[in-house]
Amino acid sequence: MSSEDSEPPAERGEWEPVEHRFGHLPVHVALLHTGKVLAFGGSANDETRLRNPYPAELFDPRTGQIEVVDQTLAGDLFCVGHAFLADGRLLAAGGTHRYDGGISIGGLPDLPPFSGLDQAYLFDPTDERWTRVEDTDAGRWYPTLVTLGDRSVLAAAGLTKHPPWVVLRRIERYTPGEGWEVLRGAGRWLPLYPRLHLLPDGSVFYAGSYNTHYTFPFSLRNFPTARLDPGTGRWTEYGLPNEEEREEGASVLLPLRPGENYRARVLLAGGGTPTGEEPVADAEMIDFGDARPSWRSVEPMEHARYYAYPVLLPDGTVFVMGGRRGPKGHLHGIDELDDVDGAVPSIPGAVHEAELFDPGTGTWTTLAPMAVDRLYHSNALLLPDGRVMTTGSNPKRRVDERRIETYRPPYLFREPRPTVEAVPEVVGYGETLNVRTPDARTVDEVALVRQSSTTHCLNTDQRLVELRVLDRNEGSLTVAVPENSNVAPPGYYMLFLLRGGVPSEAPFVRVGANGR
Repeated sequence: MSSEDSEPPAERGEWEPVEHRFGHLPVHVALLHTGKVLAFGGSANDETRLRNPYPAELFDPRTGQIEVVDQTLAGDLFCVGHAFLADGRLLAAGGTHRYDGGISIGGLPDLPPFSGLDQAYLFDPTDERWTRVEDTDAGRWYPTLVTLGDRSVLAAAGLTKHPPWVVLRRIERYTPGEGWEVLRGAGRWLPLYPRLHLLPDGSVFYAGSYNTHYTFPFSLRNFPTARLDPGTGRWTEYGLPNEEEREEGASVLLPLRPGENYRARVLLAGGGTPTGEEPVADAEMIDFGDARPSWRSVEPMEHARYYAYPVLLPDGTVFVMGGRRGPKGHLHGIDELDDVDGAVPSIPGAVHEAELFDPGTGTWTTLAPMAVDRLYHSNALLLPDGRVMTTGSNPKRRVDERRIETYRPPYLFREPRPTVEAVPEVVGYGETLNVRTPDARTVDEVALVRQSSTTHCLNTDQRLVELRVLDRNEGSLTVAVPENSNVAPPGYYMLFLLRGGVPSEAPFVRVGANGR
């Protein structure tokens, strides 16, 4: 055992296996405001299940139990885009209309490629059922959805339903109760699953240069960093990142804080090349508080990794896990494996050690290693009790990792946690929020963390907003909710109290009841 492995959990955290495992590959996971985690993958990278996709499942982190959502859908929600609406329902749009043809020519993607589904669904956490809504204007395979401050959702990119299957330039907007409309004048070439983030000025930031495989027939230069004004459809370009090779890397909107006037910063970390030779450990940030925002390098990670899964923690640090070193690919030298019953053997080059980025210092810290590889089609998200849940991995078609692990960060092994006794369930923009807590005198930060929905290293819902403390007494805190709905787009958030970086368990609060 190395000296690092023997370090106490208060320094490196601790991983724990979950007794139960999913019945099917969890390609997409989302934290519901009921506290359960929705997991689904449609046909789950198995072309024989295209017309008979697997059902969604619900994992309860409090009990470890998993239940099946016994419901058949009309389409295959494999590789959809998704984002949460203001009322807590999950919008899923796109998916798989047809699998690729399996014909490879000269190292190009298999032809014909995947084609995109044009269906959309809402999952209601209360009745735990899907409802089909109006179809999208075009089929989309590997699209990105991002919720805006006006309660609408943008859908961008994806392979089309019909030839020539190239990535869509067209951008659509979904408005609850009204359906889809094409955002005129906003069309732009974007890669599959582009990393998009809503900024406090209402613009949508694309973190450039590309993020997933299937970039053919484009080159890196086609995908510069850019920002969209949804009102005008105009894009502003910022050039490519310093490290252009970011395939299967991480992109995170860093914490928004009132003392910094909710200045937006975005972190890029890890990823690799379209040729799949080697990943990178490089990290860089762009700061929109600068007069001329541009990418600047920060300390690299300890481990270069493809498939870097980032999680924004309540203390404002960024947890990154998963991936592998060496050549990229979805087979990983385990061609002989066909039936592993949801527990895939580890492969050479898999990175088990997690890392933690501190935006304040710009430095990384290595953390405890997990037991299970998390490669292609893995996921990770924050739970209301401050743990991180991770699941999935799909190193070969029909070879599915279905085990679940949870990670307890170092803050869960430190001083006693503050406690939230009561908080209103709903609050509007510009209003105050009264939090009952016996720790009001010692709490030094209050943070809202939006519920996450994640797939393919992508999480547009991920967001931390610090709240300004206005008053405190023996039994309660009074905090201010931002007036700007672009700072905290309407929806459900976990409310964490922090003392010395140690978070409470978080109740859910619905933000934006008085929004547009």
